[in-house]
Amino acid sequence: MQGNYNSKKVEASFTAYDQLKQSGVLENSNLGVSALIRLVTSNKLTSDAIQNYAKPVLKGRLDVLYGMTSKDPDGYRDLVNNFPYITRKAAEIYDVVFVDLPKGQNEQYIKDTLADAEIVVCVTNQDEVKFEEFFDKVNTMEELKDKNKILVIADYEPKSRFNLSNIRLKYKIKDMLYAVPHNFLFADACNMGNVVDFFYRNINADPKDYNGQFILQTNEIVEKIFEMAKLRDN
Repeated sequence: MQGNYNSKKVEASFTAYDQLKQSGVLENSNLGVSALIRLVTSNKLTSDAIQNYAKPVLKGRLDVLYGMTSKDPDGYRDLVNNFPYITRKAAEIYDVVFVDLPKGQNEQYIKDTLADAEIVVCVTNQDEVKFEEFFDKVNTMEELKDKNKILVIADYEPKSRFNLSNIRLKYKIKDMLYAVPHNFLFADACNMGNVVDFFYRNINADPKDYNGQFILQTNEIVEKIFEMAKLRDN
């Protein structure tokens, strides 16, 4: 689920952005969250409806619910007031619901969604300037207290002096800390809407190779999420 307002990064990772624009789906209020909001406000939202308004990516395995497309401030207000309700309904029909939330935490719907979450994946880049604020928020946010948390350093360079060992030591990290190395081919795949093809092509890549190392470390996080959620891939 796309929880960011007017962001198309998640959607464009699975379908090329130009294709999305030309098809008109980004402005179609009958798709994604925009359509669900009308059902919520009319008290007609069901878990089945969420699946009906989502975009199938892998049939029977992965759907993407497009984010808010309306420029109407009233529509946005309805979204932020009801977003946690939508995620709860989605959890009734899907084994796992992933929600991409904005980085800020002041909006009440973000706090409510975090409070509902069974697992929270907190991501920051390998940037010393951001580390102190990032780990302080992780440790002090009331909504994250006693939560199952996975901390991820993105765009990771293992040869940096700010490696996982030094980060754990300096910031006294007790939660699980993972790294996802920078991979320009994956970044290109996201920009071209080819994420699924990227993983299919590289799923069996040698762990010593460039793509193999990315797949290996990404899969460690996925496996941990499934373990914590008490789920296993079939």
